[in-house]
Amino acid sequence: MLIYGKEIREKIKEDISKRAQQIHMSMAIVRVGEDPSSEAYIKGIVKFGEDAGVKVDIIRIPGDASETEVIKVIEELNHDSDVTGIMLQKPLPAHINDNHIVNAIAFAKDVEGIHNYNLGKLISKEPGVKPCTPAACIAMLKENNIELEGKKVTIIGRSAILGSPLTIMMIAENATVTVCHTRTRDLKAETLAADIVIAAAGHINLVTADMVTENTIIIDAGINFDENGKMRGDVSEEAAAKARIASAVPGGVGVITVAELYDNLKILSEQK
Repeated sequence: MLIYGKEIREKIKEDISKRAQQIHMSMAIVRVGEDPSSEAYIKGIVKFGEDAGVKVDIIRIPGDASETEVIKVIEELNHDSDVTGIMLQKPLPAHINDNHIVNAIAFAKDVEGIHNYNLGKLISKEPGVKPCTPAACIAMLKENNIELEGKKVTIIGRSAILGSPLTIMMIAENATVTVCHTRTRDLKAETLAADIVIAAAGHINLVTADMVTENTIIIDAGINFDENGKMRGDVSEEAAAKARIASAVPGGVGVITVAELYDNLKILSEQK
């Protein structure tokens, strides 16, 4: 059975819309250069803001701008009292260090929850903003009444913005977590042993039907595009069909991720 994220997104949107009438919320999206693959994502963020009554500005910086020039723009936004949250649209040009730019954002305006300070709060289980896609994965499971406590969860991927923080968040939910990556010797054995498989590696058809059982729950957080330009996840159609529950791509984790971005914006606005 495929599960979708639209109802969860709309539930969060309703909450954001009500809160936006009570407190000031404003987001700045910093985009360096042009990346056609991210255009749909940005449009989705802007549309959510329009629907919820939240101001969103896109700050466009030329792709040949230096790292210093980008940080200068970030610092100006840090000091702009009208801006309550800053998002850095990736990918960045190859000559710019992602981590330098992310941590140039004031942690109190880090709407994606990926500043080192906010990741540190995540590790120490302090309240605050959380990385959006991991939060979306957990929201999708909980909203579909899938118990996490005591479950064996295999996460495929260990990135700093998805796999690694998701591991911490799953442990906080009392799940037993296995993290897999390119050096994992027998990925199939790890997925077959899991109650829940979360694919977050960014490789199309990485999880195949022989890697899951009829009782497996799959959350597909991968975003890939095939030769026809169609969005695909990390999980093959055959694996998704075989599993007891699988999140749809598109229409699953991705649409909730945008909503979680605004939930973080609400948290930052309330902390001001």
